Amino acid sequence: MIKIIIILLLAFISIQNVLLSQALTVFERWHKTDQLIRDRKIDKDDAIDSIIKYVPLAVQDFKTRDIPATKRADWVFPMIGWTSVSYRTDGKDYKDEGFDYFQGGEFTGHPAHDIFIIDKDTNVFEDSTRQKVYATAMVTGIVISTYGTWFRADYLRSGNYVKLFDPESKAIFYYSHLDTVFVTPGQLVIAGEPLGYVGRTGRKAIKGKTHIHIAYYKIEDGEPVPEDIIKDLYIAEKKVKK
Repeated sequence: MIKIIIILLLAFISIQNVLLSQALTVFERWHKTDQLIRDRKIDKDDAIDSIIKYVPLAVQDFKTRDIPATKRADWVFPMIGWTSVSYRTDGKDYKDEGFDYFQGGEFTGHPAHDIFIIDKDTNVFEDSTRQKVYATAMVTGIVISTYGTWFRADYLRSGNYVKLFDPESKAIFYYSHLDTVFVTPGQLVIAGEPLGYVGRTGRKAIKGKTHIHIAYYKIEDGEPVPEDIIKDLYIAEKKVKK
Protein backbone atom coordinates (compact mmCIF):
# COMPACT_ATOMS: atom_id res chain seq x y z
CA MET A 1 0.00 0.00 0.00
CA ILE A 2 2.83 2.35 0.91
CA LYS A 3 4.55 1.65 -2.42
CA ILE A 4 1.37 2.53 -4.30
CA ILE A 5 1.06 5.81 -2.40
CA ILE A 6 4.69 6.68 -3.15
CA ILE A 7 4.21 5.89 -6.86
CA LEU A 8 1.09 8.06 -6.96
CA LEU A 9 2.90 10.93 -5.22
CA LEU A 10 5.81 10.74 -7.65
CA ALA A 11 3.40 10.70 -10.59
CA PHE A 12 1.60 13.74 -9.16
CA ILE A 13 4.86 15.64 -8.70
CA SER A 14 5.91 14.78 -12.26
CA ILE A 15 2.62 16.08 -13.66
CA GLN A 16 2.93 19.27 -11.61
CA ASN A 17 6.45 19.86 -12.92
CA VAL A 18 5.25 19.44 -16.51
CA LEU A 19 2.39 21.87 -15.95
CA LEU A 20 4.75 24.37 -14.31
CA SER A 21 7.17 24.10 -17.22
CA GLN A 22 4.36 24.75 -19.68
CA ALA A 23 3.13 27.72 -17.66
CA LEU A 24 6.53 29.46 -17.72
CA THR A 25 7.31 31.61 -20.74
CA VAL A 26 10.35 30.86 -22.86
CA PHE A 27 12.07 33.89 -21.33
CA GLU A 28 11.40 32.80 -17.77
CA ARG A 29 12.84 29.38 -18.62
CA TRP A 30 15.83 30.97 -20.37
CA HIS A 31 16.43 33.20 -17.34
CA LYS A 32 16.45 30.18 -15.02
CA THR A 33 18.81 28.30 -17.32
CA ASP A 34 21.15 31.29 -17.56
CA GLN A 35 21.25 31.56 -13.78
CA LEU A 36 22.29 27.91 -13.61
CA ILE A 37 24.99 28.60 -16.20
CA ARG A 38 26.20 31.62 -14.23
CA ASP A 39 26.44 29.55 -11.04
CA ARG A 40 27.89 26.51 -12.87
CA LYS A 41 25.05 24.27 -11.77
CA ILE A 42 24.10 22.82 -15.14
CA ASP A 43 25.88 20.48 -17.53
CA LYS A 44 27.15 22.24 -20.66
CA ASP A 45 25.38 19.86 -23.05
CA ASP A 46 22.09 20.28 -21.18
CA ALA A 47 22.47 24.06 -21.31
CA ILE A 48 23.18 23.98 -25.05
CA ASP A 49 20.15 21.77 -25.67
CA SER A 50 17.99 24.26 -23.77
CA ILE A 51 19.30 27.29 -25.68
CA ILE A 52 18.74 25.49 -28.99
CA LYS A 53 15.07 25.19 -27.99
CA TYR A 54 14.77 28.76 -26.68
CA VAL A 55 16.11 30.63 -29.71
CA PRO A 56 13.37 29.75 -32.27
CA LEU A 57 10.70 30.17 -29.59
CA ALA A 58 12.07 33.61 -28.71
CA VAL A 59 12.20 34.65 -32.37
CA GLN A 60 8.62 33.49 -32.87
CA ASP A 61 7.49 35.36 -29.77
CA PHE A 62 9.13 38.53 -31.07
CA LYS A 63 7.37 38.22 -34.42
CA THR A 64 3.98 38.20 -32.67
CA ARG A 65 4.76 41.65 -31.23
CA ASP A 66 4.64 43.20 -34.71
CA ILE A 67 7.67 45.43 -34.11
CA PRO A 68 10.59 45.67 -36.55
CA ALA A 69 13.94 44.27 -35.48
CA THR A 70 17.12 46.36 -35.65
CA LYS A 71 19.49 46.00 -38.59
CA ARG A 72 23.18 46.04 -37.69
CA ALA A 73 23.70 49.34 -39.47
CA ASP A 74 21.16 50.88 -37.08
CA TRP A 75 22.66 49.68 -33.81
CA VAL A 76 22.46 52.29 -31.06
CA PHE A 77 25.32 53.35 -28.77
CA PRO A 78 24.89 51.55 -25.41
CA MET A 79 24.81 54.71 -23.26
CA ILE A 80 22.99 58.03 -23.19
CA GLY A 81 23.42 61.07 -20.98
CA TRP A 82 27.20 61.30 -21.26
CA THR A 83 29.36 64.23 -22.39
CA SER A 84 32.47 62.22 -23.23
CA VAL A 85 33.48 58.55 -23.17
CA SER A 86 36.72 56.62 -23.38
CA TYR A 87 37.55 52.98 -24.11
CA ARG A 88 39.81 50.74 -22.08
CA THR A 89 43.21 50.53 -23.84
CA ASP A 90 41.74 52.53 -26.74
CA GLY A 91 39.32 49.77 -27.63
CA LYS A 92 41.97 47.03 -27.70
CA ASP A 93 40.67 45.26 -24.58
CA TYR A 94 38.78 42.51 -26.43
CA LYS A 95 40.30 39.09 -25.68
CA ASP A 96 38.30 35.91 -26.35
CA GLU A 97 41.12 33.36 -26.01
CA GLY A 98 40.07 30.62 -23.59
CA PHE A 99 36.57 32.02 -23.20
CA ASP A 100 33.67 29.64 -22.73
CA TYR A 101 30.20 31.01 -22.00
CA PHE A 102 29.49 27.96 -19.88
CA GLN A 103 32.28 28.81 -17.46
CA GLY A 104 29.61 30.98 -15.89
CA GLY A 105 30.41 33.99 -13.74
CA GLU A 106 34.11 33.07 -13.55
CA PHE A 107 34.87 32.92 -17.28
CA THR A 108 38.38 33.66 -18.55
CA GLY A 109 39.36 36.32 -21.03
CA HIS A 110 37.64 39.63 -21.75
CA PRO A 111 35.50 39.16 -24.89
CA ALA A 112 33.94 42.59 -24.51
CA HIS A 113 34.64 46.32 -24.33
CA ASP A 114 34.71 48.60 -21.31
CA ILE A 115 33.46 52.12 -21.98
CA PHE A 116 34.10 54.77 -19.31
CA ILE A 117 32.27 57.97 -18.50
CA ILE A 118 33.81 61.05 -16.86
CA ASP A 119 33.49 60.34 -13.15
CA LYS A 120 36.71 61.27 -11.36
CA ASP A 121 35.24 60.90 -7.86
CA THR A 122 33.70 57.49 -8.77
CA ASN A 123 30.26 58.28 -7.36
CA VAL A 124 28.59 56.96 -10.57
CA PHE A 125 27.47 60.48 -11.53
CA GLU A 126 28.77 62.11 -14.69
CA ASP A 127 30.99 64.97 -13.49
CA SER A 128 29.72 67.74 -15.77
CA THR A 129 26.00 66.95 -15.67
CA ARG A 130 25.93 65.55 -12.12
CA GLN A 131 23.50 62.96 -13.40
CA LYS A 132 23.74 59.21 -13.75
CA VAL A 133 24.27 57.83 -17.25
CA TYR A 134 21.83 55.35 -18.77
CA ALA A 135 22.86 51.99 -20.21
CA THR A 136 20.70 51.56 -23.30
CA ALA A 137 19.55 48.80 -25.63
CA MET A 138 21.68 48.67 -28.77
CA VAL A 139 18.82 46.91 -30.56
CA THR A 140 15.13 46.23 -30.20
CA GLY A 141 14.88 42.90 -28.44
CA ILE A 142 13.70 40.97 -25.41
CA VAL A 143 15.43 40.72 -22.05
CA ILE A 144 16.38 37.11 -21.25
CA SER A 145 18.18 37.47 -17.93
CA THR A 146 19.04 40.06 -15.29
CA TYR A 147 20.70 40.43 -11.92
CA GLY A 148 20.13 43.59 -9.91
CA THR A 149 20.84 42.86 -6.26
CA TRP A 150 24.63 43.03 -6.13
CA PHE A 151 26.20 44.12 -2.82
CA ARG A 152 29.82 44.55 -1.72
CA ALA A 153 30.12 41.08 -0.22
CA ASP A 154 28.64 39.47 -3.35
CA TYR A 155 31.00 37.04 -5.11
CA LEU A 156 29.78 37.92 -8.63
CA ARG A 157 32.48 39.51 -10.73
CA SER A 158 29.90 40.88 -13.17
CA GLY A 159 27.92 42.87 -10.61
CA ASN A 160 24.45 43.87 -11.79
CA TYR A 161 23.79 42.90 -15.39
CA VAL A 162 21.28 42.62 -18.23
CA LYS A 163 21.25 40.13 -21.11
CA LEU A 164 19.26 41.17 -24.15
CA PHE A 165 18.28 38.80 -26.97
CA ASP A 166 18.49 40.24 -30.49
CA PRO A 167 15.99 38.39 -32.73
CA GLU A 168 17.55 39.88 -35.86
CA SER A 169 21.00 38.34 -35.43
CA LYS A 170 20.04 35.62 -32.94
CA ALA A 171 22.58 36.93 -30.46
CA ILE A 172 22.87 38.17 -26.90
CA PHE A 173 24.00 41.63 -25.80
CA TYR A 174 25.51 41.53 -22.32
CA TYR A 175 25.70 44.65 -20.13
CA SER A 176 27.44 44.36 -16.76
CA HIS A 177 28.70 46.43 -13.79
CA LEU A 178 25.41 48.36 -13.85
CA ASP A 179 24.55 50.52 -10.86
CA THR A 180 20.83 49.79 -11.21
CA VAL A 181 18.74 47.49 -13.44
CA PHE A 182 15.37 48.72 -14.74
CA VAL A 183 14.18 45.74 -16.78
CA THR A 184 13.03 42.16 -16.17
CA PRO A 185 13.22 38.88 -18.14
CA GLY A 186 10.63 38.73 -20.91
CA GLN A 187 10.40 42.51 -21.25
CA LEU A 188 10.42 43.97 -24.75
CA VAL A 189 12.76 46.94 -25.14
CA ILE A 190 13.18 49.28 -28.07
CA ALA A 191 16.62 50.27 -29.42
CA GLY A 192 17.83 53.23 -27.35
CA GLU A 193 15.60 52.43 -24.38
CA PRO A 194 17.27 52.57 -20.91
CA LEU A 195 18.09 49.22 -19.31
CA GLY A 196 19.65 50.63 -16.16
CA TYR A 197 22.30 53.04 -14.90
CA VAL A 198 25.99 52.69 -15.72
CA GLY A 199 27.96 51.85 -12.60
CA ARG A 200 30.86 49.97 -11.05
CA THR A 201 29.27 46.97 -9.35
CA GLY A 202 31.16 43.70 -9.26
CA ARG A 203 33.94 42.15 -7.20
CA LYS A 204 36.72 43.98 -9.04
CA ALA A 205 34.83 46.80 -10.75
CA ILE A 206 33.84 48.37 -7.43
CA LYS A 207 37.50 49.37 -7.02
CA GLY A 208 37.71 50.89 -10.50
CA LYS A 209 36.15 53.57 -12.66
CA THR A 210 32.50 53.96 -13.62
CA HIS A 211 31.89 52.18 -16.90
CA ILE A 212 29.82 49.73 -18.89
CA HIS A 213 31.08 46.32 -19.93
CA ILE A 214 29.38 45.45 -23.22
CA ALA A 215 29.68 42.09 -24.97
CA TYR A 216 28.02 40.47 -27.97
CA TYR A 217 27.51 36.70 -28.19
CA LYS A 218 26.31 35.20 -31.47
CA ILE A 219 24.40 31.98 -30.76
CA GLU A 220 25.76 29.12 -32.86
CA ASP A 221 24.19 25.68 -32.38
CA GLY A 222 23.10 26.64 -28.89
CA GLU A 223 26.44 28.10 -27.82
CA PRO A 224 26.88 31.87 -27.32
CA VAL A 225 30.11 32.73 -29.15
CA PRO A 226 31.71 36.17 -28.57
CA GLU A 227 32.29 38.57 -31.43
CA ASP A 228 34.25 41.82 -31.37
CA ILE A 229 31.92 44.78 -32.01
CA ILE A 230 34.35 47.66 -31.53
CA LYS A 231 33.76 48.96 -35.07
CA ASP A 232 30.00 48.95 -34.45
CA LEU A 233 30.51 50.86 -31.19
CA TYR A 234 32.63 53.51 -32.91
CA ILE A 235 30.03 53.95 -35.66
CA ALA A 236 27.20 54.21 -33.13
CA GLU A 237 29.16 56.72 -31.03
CA LYS A 238 29.73 58.96 -34.07
CA LYS A 239 25.97 59.01 -34.70
CA VAL A 240 25.44 60.35 -31.17
CA LYS A 241 28.07 63.06 -31.63
CA LYS A 242 26.35 64.26 -34.81
